[in-house]
Amino acid sequence: MAKRNASVPAYSHVQSIGIIGAGLMGLEIAALNVRNYFPTRIYDSDPAMLKTVHARLAKELADVVDDEVRAEMLSLAEPGTLEDLGECDLLIEAIVEKMEVKAELYQTMKPYLRPNAIFTSNTSTIPIEKLADVFPYPKNFAGLHFLHPVWNRELVEVIPSSKTSELVLQRLSDYAISLEKTPLCVSDCPGFVVNRLLQPYLNEGLKLLLEGVSMEKVERGALEFGMTWGPLRIMDEIGLDTVMNAGKVLYLAYPERTTLSPILVSMRKKKLLGRKSGEGFYLWGENWRENVHTHDFQPSGFNPEVQKLVEKWRDPEPLELSTAEIGNRLAAAMADEAIRILEEDVVSDQGQVDMAAVIGLAFPESKRGPIAWKLYEAER
Repeated sequence: MAKRNASVPAYSHVQSIGIIGAGLMGLEIAALNVRNYFPTRIYDSDPAMLKTVHARLAKELADVVDDEVRAEMLSLAEPGTLEDLGECDLLIEAIVEKMEVKAELYQTMKPYLRPNAIFTSNTSTIPIEKLADVFPYPKNFAGLHFLHPVWNRELVEVIPSSKTSELVLQRLSDYAISLEKTPLCVSDCPGFVVNRLLQPYLNEGLKLLLEGVSMEKVERGALEFGMTWGPLRIMDEIGLDTVMNAGKVLYLAYPERTTLSPILVSMRKKKLLGRKSGEGFYLWGENWRENVHTHDFQPSGFNPEVQKLVEKWRDPEPLELSTAEIGNRLAAAMADEAIRILEEDVVSDQGQVDMAAVIGLAFPESKRGPIAWKLYEAER
């Protein structure tokens, strides 16, 4: 494997990276690493995914204008076997959000793991304690949750199990800093912080559709509030299948406030998965395949087929809401969950949960976070 560029300061003991899973998140994490000159091995169980790694990475790095620099970065990424990845200092698992699939992978990896290598999961919802219980060397295991889009989200959640060593946590925090990210160490729970904040935002968007608010108005309410993306755009960007897999974990953990929307079930059956399939709540145009990894690629409009699906489930007496009321409802749902997170000591103080929303979910910085916003609104 290529060696890390000596001109780049090494802030941690991590010098080589192995990524398991060459899908959307795995590739974005790989791009982040080669941008920071970390030699990176990439494995996927699907050989077709590995064959296209360099072509897809080139699109992720298209904003690097210097051809020589971009070529050097691309040269640091190599497809590899599980045995190859065993040579790396840090492994990041970014496969499907299903406990049984991850558990099978961890056992398959056992013969190839170095005793001192750090192994992490990019899981967004599954408790790290559960994953650590099926990992061969639990003291070297932790959650390392990058956020989509990786290139544009500053936060990285670092999540220990009860068995994770302090040294591993420190090295993961140092590694995140070396990527110019802000690490936030959070207590283990389903969804951690960011996805617990995100889920009610998405749920509220779906609820508004069922109450008769149009897709366009839901999104406009979010944007006018100051969010970068509305809930429907976020689901399209992540992928409806991924949203539903994560949603099932959160539903089992928090059934009293999480719903499995019939809209998502219908869309998944019709393979309207969002940007990854060319159609979701939005239409992504004829060239969607070529632009799956293009930063800031814009959809061509809302999908009329989804609007027809919504009509089957919507309230016969639709609500009349202003965009300001819609934005406030979306934010209030997030704020209520932020308060629960704080009360459960998942983070140490209000500033951390507000920061997670601002730099992890692009909650408007001017509003200083969901709890700060709710307190301000209560005082008005």
